[in-house]
Amino acid sequence: MPQKIRLLFVCLGNICRSPMAEFVMKQLVAEKGLTDKFEIASAATEKYNELCHEGLDYRAADILRQMNVPFTPHFSHYLRPGDYAKFDYILAMDDNNMGDILAIFGGDKDHKVHRLLDFTDHPRSIRDPWYTGNFDEAYWDIYEGCQAFLGSISNGHI
Repeated sequence: MPQKIRLLFVCLGNICRSPMAEFVMKQLVAEKGLTDKFEIASAATEKYNELCHEGLDYRAADILRQMNVPFTPHFSHYLRPGDYAKFDYILAMDDNNMGDILAIFGGDKDHKVHRLLDFTDHPRSIRDPWYTGNFDEAYWDIYEGCQAFLGSISNGHI
């Protein structure tokens, strides 16, 4: 049996965008019957929420419920240098996350780190709904990015 594709979504606090992306991607791979081919997780570039044992933001949970995306209890996890070796793809939500990820890992020698929306026809950052309050916009950007990434993997473009 081929090795699983190990995928890590990363944002600042791991309570909004990256766990939303984790659960959206889990749903998309399940719909395609590919659950056993993926290991999907998420992490934060800052430690505060993990230290506080912070869970999924209620507004992120609300939009996932509205969109019928199943999710499980989630608590913030800080990105650690050893995560680089554990994952095949590390997908950042924005440019600041990219810089922080590269600093934590000390670079990206294997070219594993990308912005999620770089796989779409309109590469850009996903704005942080913690600050904007716009969880709908974040959801649709995440959904677009997850579909594009999954399409790239399925078509052998990555």
